[in-house]
Amino acid sequence: MAEEEPWDVEKFLIPEEDEQRWLVDQLAALVRARGHEHFLLAPLVEANETFFPDPWNGGGPSMERLITRMLVYADLEEAEIEVVVHPDDDVGGQVSPAGIGAPLWFVRRQGNTLHYAARASTLRDPDLAVPSAARAAAEGWRRWHGLTQGNAVLEQRLVDITALYLGFGVLTTAAAVKHGATRTDTFRMQRTKSQLGVLGPKALSFALGIQLFARETSVKERRRIRKALPSNQRGFLDETLRLFSQAPGDLIERLGIPPKDKWGESPDLADLTAPFASGVFAKREEAVPDAPPPPEDTGVVGMNEGKPVFRVRRSKALRLAKMLALPVAMLGMLAGRMNTGVELDMGVIGMAAAGLGLLGLVVGRFLPDTRCSEPKCGTTFKDEDTVCPRCGGTIAGEISHPKERLAAEEALAAEDDAAV
Repeated sequence: MAEEEPWDVEKFLIPEEDEQRWLVDQLAALVRARGHEHFLLAPLVEANETFFPDPWNGGGPSMERLITRMLVYADLEEAEIEVVVHPDDDVGGQVSPAGIGAPLWFVRRQGNTLHYAARASTLRDPDLAVPSAARAAAEGWRRWHGLTQGNAVLEQRLVDITALYLGFGVLTTAAAVKHGATRTDTFRMQRTKSQLGVLGPKALSFALGIQLFARETSVKERRRIRKALPSNQRGFLDETLRLFSQAPGDLIERLGIPPKDKWGESPDLADLTAPFASGVFAKREEAVPDAPPPPEDTGVVGMNEGKPVFRVRRSKALRLAKMLALPVAMLGMLAGRMNTGVELDMGVIGMAAAGLGLLGLVVGRFLPDTRCSEPKCGTTFKDEDTVCPRCGGTIAGEISHPKERLAAEEALAAEDDAAV
């Protein structure tokens, strides 16, 4: 019987050698073209208030402020920007990882203005907007400096590399692939998956590891960055750093990085996050005024104002019976499954629960329960109420069960028609 080959961890946690060489070569090309400062000294941006202190109100101006802040980090504050927000239906289809139809994408450069477009749904999700803005800002930065490639597929791969070069790699690597869950209308959990960019999380994590190794980042800094990454990207990054720590090879020489004493000084984060109304950013703040806060979602409150609702008058018999019997039955079943060393007679527990339920039925018959007929409301009414204190509906009558609500509304409408 042939022996099984040992499992090669590197094969699964780092890219193939050809892709590794390509990633190093593209980072080296950016260092040659635009210098080493961004790659080695720019802050590694995260999606929090430390790096983005600007107000976010979920409107177009908020998106403009976000992209503007990205361009400040990219040392491109002289550029003007314009953002057009499109309804999701106009963009069409599912969210694209890159290009037209992405959460946010670069459109074109006209003179000193960089034009961007965004889906309306992106404005409601800053966790998605921040990495999307980082990637879009990197694409605008490439166009500004004449680095754009003719091949559209290659260009989008280079946009991912450029975002990392500018200090946005933590954002884009974390957002490359995200797995989550959302609750459906049937209250079941449905798995979700989102993607950003065209390079996979393994390639981006490897490139981020190159940057951290080249920067000689401290253990504390690496811990901070690891916490900002999903578990898969964290594993890819750890393996990359382990690989370079054991066999760095000629990586630094291939990147074209000068000796550390010639790197220069890192920019002051306080200057990069300064309000746009101060210093060189005053003009930008005038162009991007603050947006009013979005209207509060009141939900059920006031939803039936001016509409009829009904009193559902019942006794509390069934509700009280459940309240008394169910806890005893559930606790008895739970205790029976636990190894407590005490033998429990489930028959006695069942009789006790049934007795309490019967008591609740008897006592509850004498306790009236009057509630709003609106299924989403169900607020308890007082006898003197003429309007529901929660949903705002006008109390137009009395019914004995919520299922009678629609029939009562039809009868009320028929009466109004007859009166007219």
